[in-house]
Amino acid sequence: MPNGELDKKSITFILIMINIVIWIMGVLNTYLPFLSLLPVLPGTGGIYYPAVAGGQWWRIVTAMFIHGGLYHLSSNTLALFALGGMMEKHLGKKRYTVIYFASGLGGNLLVLLKDYITGIYPYTVGASGAILGIMGALLAEAVMKRGISGEMYIRRVLFASILMLIPSSPNISMAAHLGGFICGAAAAFIMAGADRGRNIEVM
Repeated sequence: MPNGELDKKSITFILIMINIVIWIMGVLNTYLPFLSLLPVLPGTGGIYYPAVAGGQWWRIVTAMFIHGGLYHLSSNTLALFALGGMMEKHLGKKRYTVIYFASGLGGNLLVLLKDYITGIYPYTVGASGAILGIMGALLAEAVMKRGISGEMYIRRVLFASILMLIPSSPNISMAAHLGGFICGAAAAFIMAGADRGRNIEVM
């Protein structure tokens, strides 16, 4: 995967294209009302606690691919392009995919828990939880393999992660960001622990 390019067979490219296609479908829904029957549009697939509690569990997954506007889509797409390709190459497709979805699901579940506790039910969409999970995994990898990246690299990743976790707008779901970041880091540590366990020789 050359620098500045993204392999069209990569998981990252597929995720970006899914996000873009779903956003386009949301725009076209104005002119093609039958699209509203699909559970992956802004009005039908986002996290909304009463809907999920009522049995629409798929929203926990579909919300990861829905965005609230072109700016929201663009910022997440750029972040995924910048981080995803590097982490996919480092971790491999399977582990990268597990971390991405575990982080997105973990972030959305924390959103639901927060909504349940507060009794306030905002409508939440976006891939930010999964992307923060990639950052969490990146930080975990940097901590575990300092020989590769060094202390300066760890500080840079930590600084970028903190900036992402600081709310810059009242519309940003910090529960999704925090939940995704924690799940991504935890998944990376768990996978590394599993590798060490398999490498232990039994006498």
